[in-house]
Amino acid sequence: MLSFKVFFIGSLFVFLINAVCYSGEKIVRVATLGDYAPFCIKTGDLKMSKFMVPPGRDISGFKGYCWDVLRESYHEMGYTIQLTVTPWARAMVNFKSGKADILFPTGKNSERLKIFNYSQEPTNEANFVIYVRADTVLDWKGLDGLKGLAIGVKRDFNYGDRWKQAAGFEKYSVTEISQGFKMLDARRIDGFLGYEYNWDYYLKQKKISGLFKKLPSVGRSAEYPAALKTNPKGQALLDLFDTGKRRLIETGRLAEIKQAWFGE
Repeated sequence: MLSFKVFFIGSLFVFLINAVCYSGEKIVRVATLGDYAPFCIKTGDLKMSKFMVPPGRDISGFKGYCWDVLRESYHEMGYTIQLTVTPWARAMVNFKSGKADILFPTGKNSERLKIFNYSQEPTNEANFVIYVRADTVLDWKGLDGLKGLAIGVKRDFNYGDRWKQAAGFEKYSVTEISQGFKMLDARRIDGFLGYEYNWDYYLKQKKISGLFKKLPSVGRSAEYPAALKTNPKGQALLDLFDTGKRRLIETGRLAEIKQAWFGE
C-alpha cells in the first residue's frame, strides 16, 4: 500500500509540474500514425504514445518527412505540439472525439469534407496504385477489370471517391502494410491497393520489390493537416500551420527537409 501511495504521489507531482510548465504555452494537440514510412515512422525505441514537443525540440522514436514539416511549421509560430502516435483507426477516433485538434496527414474525400476543414498547404501527396504478384497476368481495363478479384486495402485509409464507389470485386481490409503483402504473396488476395511512395519504401526496406509489380494509377490525393469543423479553434490552427509552412518555404528550410529525406 505504501509503494502505491508513493507511486501515486509521484505521478501526481509529475502531472502538476507538467501542467505548470505548459499552462502558459501555446499548444496544439496533434494525432497521427506511426506506420506510414517515410512520412510518419515509429521506431523501435518509442516507449510512449503521447509527447510534449516544445519549439526547437524533437522526440526520440518517431520521425518522418511529414512530421518534420508539421513540427517545424508549428514551432515557427511558437507552438508546442502535444503529439499522440497510435494506429490510424485509433488516431481517427481520438480526433473525432475531440482529444486532438489536428489529424495528419489526411487525404480528402466527399465524406471527410462534410466534417473536416483542411489546411491550404499540403504535407505530401499520395498516388494510389494496385500491387500484384510479379507473375500476375492481367488485361488491365481499369477498375472495371477487377471483377471477381479480392483486393486488399489498408483499413481506414482514404483512396478517393472513385475507389469507394467502385464495385464488383471484394475489398479486403488489412491492418498493416506487411500483412497485405504477405497475403498477396501467399495468393490469399489478388492485389493490394496502396500509396505508391509509402508501399515502395516498405518493399525497398524489406528488399522484396522484385516479388511484385504495379498496375497503372487509380487516383491520387494531396494530404494535409485536418481539423473538425465543430472545433472552434480548428481553422485558426490550420491557418497557423499554413503561415508556418510558408515561412519554411521562404527561408529555404522546406527545401532542406526535402533534401534530407529524398535528395531533392
